Order: sequence, then C-alpha cells, then structure tokens
Amino acid sequence: MNRDYPARPSRRQGRGERFHEGHERRPEGPTFRLFIAVEIPPEVTRRLAGWQQEYLAGDRALRLTPEEQLHITLVFLGHMREKELGLASEQMDELDGESPPDSFDVTAGGVVGLPRRGAPRVIAATIEEPAGILRQIHDRLVAGLVEKQLYKREKRPFFPHVTIARVRGRTQLDLEVIHPDPVKFTAVRITLYNSILKSSGVVHKALKTVQLN
Repeated sequence: MNRDYPARPSRRQGRGERFHEGHERRPEGPTFRLFIAVEIPPEVTRRLAGWQQEYLAGDRALRLTPEEQLHITLVFLGHMREKELGLASEQMDELDGESPPDSFDVTAGGVVGLPRRGAPRVIAATIEEPAGILRQIHDRLVAGLVEKQLYKREKRPFFPHVTIARVRGRTQLDLEVIHPDPVKFTAVRITLYNSILKSSGVVHKALKTVQLN
C-alpha cells in the first residue's frame, strides 16, 4: 500500500468542515479559516468518489463533496488571526515532537446521515480505527488547543467520518439499503489547512504537515 501520498489542495468546499459546524463570528483584520485533518490518499478518495456515483449522484437534494476535499476532520478551528495561526502551527510542532504518533489503519465502512437525529445535514462515510490512535491524536490536539485558548471542547463526542455529500433539500435517500464495500488504508499524515475562498470556489492550502511514524 502506498504510504507516501502528496498533500493536494482542493478547489471547492461546502460550508462547513464538520456536520455540526455553525456560522462562527469572524474576527476583524486578516484571518485564516483553519482546520486539522487526516489526509486520505488518492486511491482511497477515488474509491469514495465511486460510492458517491453509485449511491448518491441520483439524488438532486445532495451536493457531492469534490474528491479533492475528502478528509477526516480532527479539529475545526474556524476563523483565526495571524497570531492564532502561529499558535496552531506550534501545536502541530508539539504533535510532531519527541514522540510523533504512529501511523494507523483505517476502514471506511458504511454511510450515515449526520446528525443522527432529525433531518441529516450531511451524508458521511463512517471511519473505523480499532487501535484507538486516531482518537488519541484528536484528544492530544484538543488538549493543546484548549490550553492555547484556540478551541472550546465540544459536548458532542468525537465521531470520525468523511463528509461525502451535503444535504440541500429534502432527500429521499434510504441509507439503510446502502452497503458499500469497505475501503481500507493506512493514515500517515496529519495536516493543518487554511480554507481559502476564491472566485472559482474554495481551496484547501496545506500549511503544516506531521508525518506519522
């Protein structure tokens, strides 16, 4: 399995990195819209794009996530100033310190609507990681970001997923009958991204990457 895949900028993006993301208040002055995510290798994003075409493309109420935007969000920080960007970058350095995390095996195993109760706002691929390394990385990042006053702990438990579509109307999709073949890969990179709005759409610019052991 290829474990040395390049970070790739994305061209377009939906309105939020997490399914429960609200409309955060934007600070004055130059800002960066930041999030930290697990990169997904191209051969896996192609498989997930296949899920989209097979199961979701026929529903006009869904907006499919572009293939280049598929990732596992660990922490969504929202709009940050330059000083806060520096602190977020420091947190990535700390993650990459004396004991950087190990790489870990991941399985995208199914499709769910989020939130689980009520009308879903996104359709997501579930992520399974039995070793628990993904959650350890999430918890480690959150602890450091909270200490730096860049992030507030969420009441909702961490639920790793890949957003594959956003719901923009009333969908007739029956998720109970969707059973895609699982997709497995080894996660080897964690990246801090800036989400940049351009006239052609949104670009995800990789700012700092941690290579896992």
